[in-house]
Amino acid sequence: MKTTLFLLIFTVIAYSAFATENTRTVCTHGDQQRVIEVIYSGETLVPCAVQYTKDTSTETLWQAQSEEGYCEEKAAALVGKHIGWGWQCAEVTSQQAPAQPEAQ
Repeated sequence: MKTTLFLLIFTVIAYSAFATENTRTVCTHGDQQRVIEVIYSGETLVPCAVQYTKDTSTETLWQAQSEEGYCEEKAAALVGKHIGWGWQCAEVTSQQAPAQPEAQ
């Protein structure tokens, strides 16, 4: 539980530090993959959207127009849930190819 809480706090801080750069977290469980992304529309924290890709379908789960930190918080919580369900998750930067997630 402490590891999950630490990861959530770290993720929110990391998202805030690089707020205008979209973030992408890849979660795997066996041969399944889920992608959780925070997408920014401009140079600021808002507007933003959290997109979730499962199989070949992508949904926008949350959006914010004026509340800074909302998308980052929602994305971090969703990553935390996946980890709690036994998934392995790793953030992938735009310069990286999708990597194998680290065990949590």
